[in-house]
Amino acid sequence: SPSRHQPITLRALEPGKVTIELDSTEGLYLNQPYWRISGLRFVGKCLSQSNCEHAIHVVGKASHTIIEHNEFIDFNAAIKVNRDKNAFPDHGVIQNNHFYFTSLRDVTKPVTPINVDHGNNWLISRNIIRDFVKLGGNKTSYGAFIKGGTIKGTIENNLVICNTTNRHYPGAQVGLSLGGGGMAQKHRREEIKAETVGATIRNNIVMHCNDVGLYINKGKQATISNNILYNTQGIDIRYSQSNAHIINNILNGKIRLRDNGKAESTANLISSRSFWSGREDIDSWFQSPSIGNFTIKTDRARKQLHSQATPYRLLPGQENTDFCGNTITDNDRFSGPFKEAKACFQ
Repeated sequence: SPSRHQPITLRALEPGKVTIELDSTEGLYLNQPYWRISGLRFVGKCLSQSNCEHAIHVVGKASHTIIEHNEFIDFNAAIKVNRDKNAFPDHGVIQNNHFYFTSLRDVTKPVTPINVDHGNNWLISRNIIRDFVKLGGNKTSYGAFIKGGTIKGTIENNLVICNTTNRHYPGAQVGLSLGGGGMAQKHRREEIKAETVGATIRNNIVMHCNDVGLYINKGKQATISNNILYNTQGIDIRYSQSNAHIINNILNGKIRLRDNGKAESTANLISSRSFWSGREDIDSWFQSPSIGNFTIKTDRARKQLHSQATPYRLLPGQENTDFCGNTITDNDRFSGPFKEAKACFQ
């Protein structure tokens, strides 16, 4: 069995130069701790899209798994995390990976590139997740979610683009979520009433989703901080188990409380649409947001974005850096996912 002092590493000698093609339901099945997977291209090659489920399946005893600097192409749920009886894979890291599909997913199974169930304290950071459109079944897809009775997960500094094309598709493409489509209480960890407790979604850019950018489904004590949601329907907080702190976000759409969901909303900038031109305020704040350039246009826009922001809430025991890699201190006050863009979007 691997350990903290003797982990198992599976990596490419030259990152990005090794491709693993799979036509099976699952690729790697990890049920022991301290694995590190790095620098590989995983490509789903199934004749039927339903057959390519997971490139990596992390279960049971596989705590402290690190999955970084990989590419995942054409898997319904490229990374799946879940319990094995009474063993739970906690403290995992999914960072600096690229997830995408080369064709629309005409499947009934869930389409969620990063699907974390049951594992406490997972970090999902600095990934690119894009083009996850589901045409089969319930036609609902998610970029990433954490659910299943988990505690203290973090989703931060990711770029999520539900649809990079100009075409409109049926169904619902949701950016990021705590709770996802939900799980029966009897199947959640410790059978708790909430899908997540104390989870954080911060510093992400979520774009071009025909549904909400962030969906909180039975997320207790959730923090939603310093995100940009562009061309989405905004934020949904749903069900009585959900109570969220929503702070320093920039979005078009709206913040909605549904089915007795609760939230405290502070210093969020919600873009309004001009009656005469149809243009959004958010398009005047940033250089070319529709193609992902969120460089702030002018000093006037910078002042407008940051003047009302509240102090940034640091996470103890974690690296606190913004979307553009700047270190964040407890003296910083800014709206959106970065305090300074510099060459971030060139």
